[in-house]
Amino acid sequence: MSIIKQTIYLARKTKEKDLEKKLYNLKNSLLDMKGCIYFEVYKSDDCDDEFLIYEEWDSEELYTSSLSCEAYVTFQKYYDGLVLKRHNLPIL
Repeated sequence: MSIIKQTIYLARKTKEKDLEKKLYNLKNSLLDMKGCIYFEVYKSDDCDDEFLIYEEWDSEELYTSSLSCEAYVTFQKYYDGLVLKRHNLPIL
């Protein structure tokens, strides 16, 4: 059974474009991974520093294993400098 994960990221002040670029880099890398059905980055219409990540994976196991891939590890290196707040919505 597939799982759907949604995460809201709030960028640090003046880091909106940098976070957006890193999220799109992450998207491009993960779409090629086994088990990634869908991954999209949505920018808020109301708030330039808010992004919604919507991802769907074949299974929770494949999603969990993707967290150790090079794309996520690289994203995590920049995370603290770019992200002010992150909110994980319930996994469906």
